[in-house]
Amino acid sequence: MDCLIILGGGLDEQQQLNQQSRLRYDKGLKIHHQFDHIVCCSGFTYRKNHLPSAISEAEAGRRYLLQQGVPEEKIISEALSKDTLSNAFHCRKIIDGMGLKEITIITSAFHMKRSIFLFDLVFPKDTYRLSYVKSRNGLDAASLRNRKIHEKMVLDFFKKHLFTTYGVVAGDMNSIGHYLENYHLATSGKMDVYQQQLTEEIQKRMDKKGKLFY
Repeated sequence: MDCLIILGGGLDEQQQLNQQSRLRYDKGLKIHHQFDHIVCCSGFTYRKNHLPSAISEAEAGRRYLLQQGVPEEKIISEALSKDTLSNAFHCRKIIDGMGLKEITIITSAFHMKRSIFLFDLVFPKDTYRLSYVKSRNGLDAASLRNRKIHEKMVLDFFKKHLFTTYGVVAGDMNSIGHYLENYHLATSGKMDVYQQQLTEEIQKRMDKKGKLFY
């Protein structure tokens, strides 16, 4: 098969893969022999003190794979993205440049529905063959509850607003790129009224004992 994409899940305070990321990479290590290429995803994540990491999640993932004996020439770093939608967008740019068509995406079980929706949005099914593999969540009960709340509400937001409010067209890189540059909070830094409402609703429902573990 052509390509295995491992989505980033954050770094720990030592700037190494956190538990969620490591579980994803460990799942990838079990099946990487089936693939010609492995894409390590995500750019710079923010730590508890709000300072950026010294290395990208993609670089931390690359180092982890190398430590486990994966050949360097097999690993591709995608270090421009900041969230799942931009993961898919920048991965497609890489994949289109290489002419790849068969793609498998690994992420945590709690993150799977949103990942499927967004990667299917970016990669048209008439051109690409996508499959998905889930890893264990690795979260305590309160944190998992928070993640499920967050995932459902963000996914519902995308389904409601991406196409009608923001004019995104499935499979069209121009409209997706325009949205990422001008409207998407994670990549544009801009929060409009719709995203403000979403943020407030998520915060109202969060369990104060749990964390999100981005």
